[in-house]
Amino acid sequence: MSKRLKVAVIGTGGISRTHMPGWEASEYAEVVAGSDVNEIVLKEWGKAFGVTKLTTDWREIIRDPEIDIIDIATPNMLHAEQAIASLEAGKNVICEKPLAPTPGEIRKMIAARDKTGKLLMTAQHFRFKGNSQALKKEVDAGALGDVYHARAWMLRRNGLIPTPTFIRKELSGGGPCIDIGVHILDLTLWMMGNPNPVAVTGVARAPLAHLPGQWATWRNAAIPADFDVEDFAAAFVRFDNGATLVLEVSWLLHHDTDGEDMQMWLYGTDGGAHWPKDEIYTSNYESRQLSNRLLKLTKDTMEPHALECVEFARAVAEGFPSPFRPNSRCRC
Repeated sequence: MSKRLKVAVIGTGGISRTHMPGWEASEYAEVVAGSDVNEIVLKEWGKAFGVTKLTTDWREIIRDPEIDIIDIATPNMLHAEQAIASLEAGKNVICEKPLAPTPGEIRKMIAARDKTGKLLMTAQHFRFKGNSQALKKEVDAGALGDVYHARAWMLRRNGLIPTPTFIRKELSGGGPCIDIGVHILDLTLWMMGNPNPVAVTGVARAPLAHLPGQWATWRNAAIPADFDVEDFAAAFVRFDNGATLVLEVSWLLHHDTDGEDMQMWLYGTDGGAHWPKDEIYTSNYESRQLSNRLLKLTKDTMEPHALECVEFARAVAEGFPSPFRPNSRCRC
């Protein structure tokens, strides 16, 4: 291409720093601007990455005619407004998960994408891990047959981040379900072929967060009294193809893990599979033999938060075939 795509980052806090190695590695793009309401954080980020075009007003960023891509890494409640405004300003948008806290807001974002013809991507980085890519190829090739059931969980033991953008609903839109649950849910639905849900039974509650003395291992900090989201959520989902899914998510569960336990089990008519182990389980009915097969994995070339930015820049530069184009149903 004749010129490198110009990228602006809105929200220069922690998660944006995981994106920067990807933008730096891209042959198609370069970060030229950043915005954050915290001027101290913004200046530190600019100095760390050599970005000099800085502003505390994100609207100034999207009005810049030189900007081609907006990378949104702000609190959840701001995603929809910033993404829609960016799309309407003619920018392509990669937005940190979740796209927005409510389905209605996401539908408006999709409508803006369709109207403008620009690309909109949610940053679900687990899809870019080598073990995810390897298992997806097996599933798509029919190794499991029809996947009729899945179990998925992402569980932490006292593993929440006790800052306002995570624990106050007015900023986050929810607790672990919308924070970490979207990761394992997205990955599982992707593996299942994105069937359409027809019924959901679920619960979201906070049985542990308000107990006296409760704390988070992150910075060994006490959980603030204004914590007003769930600390546990579970759901049973039925899909239009007859498949089912059990989902469990928590920040504080009394669970046997030092950090985070993220697992997915897929059960099909021809076999089952486990992620992240990437093992496939099949049965030979004629010989009555059971077999387990570990997939051969290639080493990740880049941390997945970074790789998603590399791929997004490539998609903008080279064009993305259907079904990613607007006005076609996305099955990705």
